[in-house]
Amino acid sequence: MIIVLVIICLSILILIHELGHFLTAKFFGIEVEEFGIGFPPQLWSKKMGGTIYSVNALPFGGFVKIHGEDGESQGEKVQNSFSGKSFLEKSGVLLAGVFMNLVLGWLVLSFVLMAGAPEHLILTDVAPNSPAEAAGLQPGDIILRASFSNADLADPVKSGDLIDLVKSAGASPVNLKIGRSGEVLDVDIAGRVNPPEGQGSLGVALSEIGFKPTPFFESFWAGLKETWQIIVLVTAGFWSLLTKIFIEPKIVQTITGPVGIFGLAEQAGSVGLIYLFQLMALISINLAVLNLIPFPALDGGRFLMLIVEKLKGSPISRKIQIAVNLVGFSALILLMIVVTIQDVHKLIK
Repeated sequence: MIIVLVIICLSILILIHELGHFLTAKFFGIEVEEFGIGFPPQLWSKKMGGTIYSVNALPFGGFVKIHGEDGESQGEKVQNSFSGKSFLEKSGVLLAGVFMNLVLGWLVLSFVLMAGAPEHLILTDVAPNSPAEAAGLQPGDIILRASFSNADLADPVKSGDLIDLVKSAGASPVNLKIGRSGEVLDVDIAGRVNPPEGQGSLGVALSEIGFKPTPFFESFWAGLKETWQIIVLVTAGFWSLLTKIFIEPKIVQTITGPVGIFGLAEQAGSVGLIYLFQLMALISINLAVLNLIPFPALDGGRFLMLIVEKLKGSPISRKIQIAVNLVGFSALILLMIVVTIQDVHKLIK
């Protein structure tokens, strides 16, 4: 069930982006040839108002085909074409997807803050050859209860209290109730008296998550502030990546692709739906910032071409546009393949 929900959430992020392009194009009187949910092969389609609406077999987002977006437009259709519109109208269509992702991220974050999140103690890392690994503990596990002798810690367990409990137990086993994918597991684990340097007795990294609900009206302002903070952090992260990728090629190993994101989303969903929504908001804002990068084939790259056309006072030739976008698209596909291989390798490990 979590997997299906993750697919739906990730698809919505892409679909809402394409919906932004679609609605803005319609608003400016630009002919939209097709608006598709999912990707081909096509399962169903119907033409209404000059637009083909289709449902496709691959349930990952969607797409929109706008007449004249490749610079080709002839005859009486020029007024209904993307290429026949003003600079501001074209800009509005190109940037509408980014705007929709930002709005979605803000609204979801506001909802998350309004709802609050259950407080839990989770494992964020498990060291190799540690008591935790031997006991079968995994990153993402929730510690619901910890007990030893007469001491009993109930959810939400605090990290400091758990550390003190394990210390007091010495080499004796501590009983843990672990939450994982909706199940409660019973685990007995004994700590190490002399753990390796940089590791604790159990060999785990802990994180306390969760926060109290924010009042209704305050949540929208708080969500807006958090959205801005994420934009700043993500922009700085992308800038750091772009400036270092040619100097330090190994930095590509830090990038997470679709497979890794799917794994993170599934893990977040297993902890609680509110955390899945929080991650979805973060990804939506990431998509907005990513698409603003002035790189060919991205919205930012196409917007840069519009600016160049405006400055030179004439359109960039269709051949140049296609060539530039093809190079950019090929580079993105190559990067996606490399990152996906890395993600799969990490999963296998």
